[in-house]
Amino acid sequence: MEERSVLCNLCNSDDYKELFPAGKAQIHRIVRCNTCDLIYANPQTNNVGSVEKLYLQAGSDDSALNSFNAKDNQYLQKQFLQLKDYSKIIDFVEKKEKGIFLEIGSYAGAFLDVARKRGWNVLGIEPLEIPANYSENKLGIRVIRKYFEEANIPKASIDVVVACHVIEHVPNPMSFVKKAFDSLKPEGKLILETPTYDSLMFRIFKHRERSVRCEGHIYFFTKKTLIKLVENNKFKVLKHEKVGRTLTLERLFYNFGVITGKKIFFSRLAQKLRLNRFIIRLNTRDMQRIYCEKV
Repeated sequence: MEERSVLCNLCNSDDYKELFPAGKAQIHRIVRCNTCDLIYANPQTNNVGSVEKLYLQAGSDDSALNSFNAKDNQYLQKQFLQLKDYSKIIDFVEKKEKGIFLEIGSYAGAFLDVARKRGWNVLGIEPLEIPANYSENKLGIRVIRKYFEEANIPKASIDVVVACHVIEHVPNPMSFVKKAFDSLKPEGKLILETPTYDSLMFRIFKHRERSVRCEGHIYFFTKKTLIKLVENNKFKVLKHEKVGRTLTLERLFYNFGVITGKKIFFSRLAQKLRLNRFIIRLNTRDMQRIYCEKV
């Protein structure tokens, strides 16, 4: 596995303090910049998250696509389940003359399908083959099968860019947001959603907090550092909020397992109690969403 040391992505400083050594929270060492307070993995690796591992290794034939369904795939089920949580994004960007609505990390296209039904011309960015095939073959949504940084998006061609739970994974958030700025038309909107680390959950659980334990996460934003990220790229912040999520009790138990290090125990208990039947909405204020405008 490749490993490389990095400077702070926000201020290019090499002055930091270690928060968690490698192996304590996750595979990476986690540090905090002493200049701007950005929390990030350093050194970084080419490690990817569990969802990417699964679908980067999977085939793209018809049998793989046919077995990809919400009943058997927890992540796909989660995407459909949380459509109400994301509907506020579409409400926020609503306008009379709609244009191109781009979602980065669109996965199976469920959210884009809702935006399309509300009049938007939608486009997905999704490098994972099976979810991208589902978007196109099952929902009829056009998908670019590349990472956003590699995608050929004409400048000033997009009206809305949405990236939910993507920015924490990318190797260069500044470059990512700059490309979003360049891709948007004047007064175009950028919406980012990501975990937040100025939360009570992070203060209580520290290295056991569920989002910091995700090995696919390499950047960990607070409200302050997320605002700095977008403002450094000439965006105007229109709104910032802490958001909740809809989930099954089975997923909640899975999160307990991540925090306690007993995923197998809590997963088996959830299955035994058939907790996937119960749906709740929870806001522990550990997720943030920022709405921005290109000016």
